Amino acid sequence: MTDVVVLVDIIIVLLVMLSASRSDIAKREVSDRHWQILAVSGPVLFFIYCVCSEGLRWEFAANLLGMLCAALCFTAGDARQDVVMGAVSIVMVAMVLVFGDGGSLSNAGVAAQVMVFAYFLLYMLGVLRGGADAKCLIALSVSLPIYYDVWNIPLVDSAGPASYIFVPSLSILLFGAMVAALWCVGWCLLRMDGKKRRGLSCVMDIGSAEKAFVWPLEDVKEGKKVRTGTCSDEDMPEVYARLRDHGEVEVEVSYMIPFIAPLTVATVFTLVVGNPLFLI
Repeated sequence: MTDVVVLVDIIIVLLVMLSASRSDIAKREVSDRHWQILAVSGPVLFFIYCVCSEGLRWEFAANLLGMLCAALCFTAGDARQDVVMGAVSIVMVAMVLVFGDGGSLSNAGVAAQVMVFAYFLLYMLGVLRGGADAKCLIALSVSLPIYYDVWNIPLVDSAGPASYIFVPSLSILLFGAMVAALWCVGWCLLRMDGKKRRGLSCVMDIGSAEKAFVWPLEDVKEGKKVRTGTCSDEDMPEVYARLRDHGEVEVEVSYMIPFIAPLTVATVFTLVVGNPLFLI
């Protein structure tokens, strides 16, 4: 029975991630429905998995409620609902930690909820730039709370205390960042000739840049062209307008990586291989 639950969960995760990747590559936009599906299906299937593995326990029910509230408060609802659901999740975490049995599955549910708040904090600090990227990792935290072992995969033994820290979603973030970096390097190498390539940035005609999925790295301030960091999507038209008014025809840009696609590749890798760092 547990194998069936795991396979259903994996299939749902992969289908949702593939659909989200397609949307991100085509439009750099991803509907919240993707993450809401995972935010509901993941905790429910994990609860069923826990009950099938160890029987019905109150800790599993508490984690189910906490995981649902934690994930949904950042992928759905409004401000008032978010506060209530976030508070419920915190209470469930405290209950399981203080009064729970301390079992591996109970701890995994707690770790999943902690990671939800961690990813939200990373988003608020600007470490995770895209809202869809943060919501994706939040959804993956509750839909893949453990390294599910089925049919001798993952290949690397990922059980043990370390898995509470290097949870699957964190492994996916790490490997996804590596894939994204390679993606960016490949784009720069293929897109521009050597004279217009500057590390991981490129120089493009302003007209072409406006139509491409790129961020301008230059702006005009006090009558001078200066190099800046990436700006928000809302500010880009004004940046390009200032550059044109200054007489510029080219602009240095940074590629707008569709990060959901690298995360999808990393999800497959993590499901099949696990985390190679556990071999150290």
